[in-house]
Amino acid sequence: METREKLIQEIQKAPDDLVEEVLNFLLFTKNRQTQIKTKPIWELADEIVEDIPQEVLDTLPNDGASQHDHYLYCSPKR
Repeated sequence: METREKLIQEIQKAPDDLVEEVLNFLLFTKNRQTQIKTKPIWELADEIVEDIPQEVLDTLPNDGASQHDHYLYCSPKR
C-alpha cells in the first residue's frame, strides 16, 4: 500500500479536529516548499535577518568565513 493510500485511510478514521490540524500542516508545508523553491538564497537570507536589530548585526564578526575554525572550535585565529 502506498503512503498516500495509508494517509487517506488514517484521515478517514481520524476525528475532524485532527483532520483540520493535518490539513493546516500540509498546506503550511506546501507553501514553505514553494517559497523555498522559487526564492533565491540571498532573498531567504535577507528575510531571516530582517527582524534582527542592526546593533545586534554590528556585533557579529566580519571574518566568520576565514576564521570559522576559531568561532566553531575555539582554535587560535590564523
